[in-house]
Amino acid sequence: MQSLWYRRIGPVIDTVCIAVFIMFGKDRHSYDNKGLTWFLTVFWPLAAGWLIAALITRVYTRDDRPWLRLLGTIVIGIGIGGVLRGVFTDRVPYSVFTVVAFLFLGLTTYGWRLIWMAVSRLRGPATA
Repeated sequence: MQSLWYRRIGPVIDTVCIAVFIMFGKDRHSYDNKGLTWFLTVFWPLAAGWLIAALITRVYTRDDRPWLRLLGTIVIGIGIGGVLRGVFTDRVPYSVFTVVAFLFLGLTTYGWRLIWMAVSRLRGPATA
């Protein structure tokens, strides 16, 4: 499943999934400041948590058990992100945000990988 292209693009697509989650959340709440500062304040703890989790689970570098590694990345990443959120921002570490983040990131990060696999299978083995 993990071609060189996948290993390079996977972290980028996952980061886009996190950014989209934050942007959708912004539209669902009536925050006064919806600028770049607000976005980065909400984005960085979750993105940093995801990065740390990805390094722990090796989701982008190991081929075995990709779905379990992704689940671990989601759970650990949101957990670490919650701690960072509580320590460095005025937000509570865990709330409904945690549940919604788990569901949204689970759907989007598993979803794009399922699409990737389906397209890869339809295209057949790569030729040099």
